[in-house]
Amino acid sequence: MPDTDSLGRRIRYGLLLDVYGPLITEKQRLACEMVLMQDLSLSEAAESLKVSRQGVHDLITRAKENMENAEKALGLLEKESIHENIKSFIEQYKERLPEDFYKEMKKLLEA
Repeated sequence: MPDTDSLGRRIRYGLLLDVYGPLITEKQRLACEMVLMQDLSLSEAAESLKVSRQGVHDLITRAKENMENAEKALGLLEKESIHENIKSFIEQYKERLPEDFYKEMKKLLEA
């Protein structure tokens, strides 16, 4: 059974890669995708990237640090989470809300 904390970290780094992947180097992105998303070992990723295992580890460490710093500065993942919560709330109380308010909110949230 996978460690739920590990799964949570994997999901978070997947989201960070989706949002902030363009802000890291191509080699960092590839290393993260191989090790964090495809579950390759450091050795397998090192062979593919033609660097040492330590090199892959360093690439991933720097990428994580850069993506976390970008999230701290911009907060895009947090904003997306809030956005999804509002959408869910609006749908949950759809019948109780004035129709024009519901339609306008739905339009704004889908923009």
